[in-house]
Amino acid sequence: MTTRSQSSNSSFPRLATDLRSVQESIVDSITVGDDRARGPFEHFTRRPGRLFRPTLTLTSSYVVEPQIATDQAVRAATIVELLHIATLCHDDLCDNAQTRRGQPTINAVFGNTTALISGDYLLACATSLAATLGTVSMRIVGETLKTVCLGQLQEGLDLYDVDRTEDAYFSCIAGKTAALMEAAAMLGVAAAGGDAATRSGMGSYGRNLGIAFQIWDDVLDIWAPGETTGKETGQDLANGVYTLPVIYALQERRAELAPLLGAGEFTPQRRSEILAVLDRTDAAERAMRVARAHVEQALTDVTALSGVAPDAAGRLLSVARNLMPEIDRLIHAPAEFEVA
Repeated sequence: MTTRSQSSNSSFPRLATDLRSVQESIVDSITVGDDRARGPFEHFTRRPGRLFRPTLTLTSSYVVEPQIATDQAVRAATIVELLHIATLCHDDLCDNAQTRRGQPTINAVFGNTTALISGDYLLACATSLAATLGTVSMRIVGETLKTVCLGQLQEGLDLYDVDRTEDAYFSCIAGKTAALMEAAAMLGVAAAGGDAATRSGMGSYGRNLGIAFQIWDDVLDIWAPGETTGKETGQDLANGVYTLPVIYALQERRAELAPLLGAGEFTPQRRSEILAVLDRTDAAERAMRVARAHVEQALTDVTALSGVAPDAAGRLLSVARNLMPEIDRLIHAPAEFEVA
């Protein structure tokens, strides 16, 4: 029987080795000489995540140029992960989050000032490394940072807004989540010497995957148990972030739901009442259908490209499914949404 991990290795035999090099490169990039400043950066590298974004960078480079130099590909992937860690650092700071995936955040351990400066330092490391890959990569990083910051600002402006629109939601997640996935793919193509059309097409692939991933995460925030997500159920609701499922639920049951939302103490009883109303809607199923459409669009984007290997879509999907099992749920979504 072929496991998913074996399937990914057969799709891109050098991937595992290059990912190990990326992890080493990240450590090298953020190592500082002052022993007193090492704590925050060791905090970042102690428990690496799924490395989905650097994997997206590496595989995007492989489908353009299978023989791409390891150093080029690894540098591009390192940039993406440094950007990702920096955005997590700042995101947790903005949300005053004390845990992420069940682990203490950097601001919880070292304080807000250290968290802010550490995130800034990571951004500086990423942009400095991008300069070694040329102006195209520098431009991608610069535009991505602008988009991510704007997405975060938009989310802040929409807090506790029961009139938040679908357009406002998608504009926000296009910046907060999808832009970095788009950049991951584009940096891989750029490192491999791909042309502008291929960068754009692969960027669209990454962006659509990012949108699908964020919608799925927003569904889990409401309906998945805390032990699954590593955070308390309904955390976005408590923070006044009304995501796509909530927007859909308001369209169906506004009279019941709107009075329960808004600022104020988010008591367990209030949380339960909101979740009970959400359970009586089709919001989860509607959101899942939208997420699935974005996964399908992502694969269509790759299939239409002439600057990548003919079997690129299938190979990329194989790796994505290995790292993000939720993609299977989106491709083979049941008639009714279930978390388990």
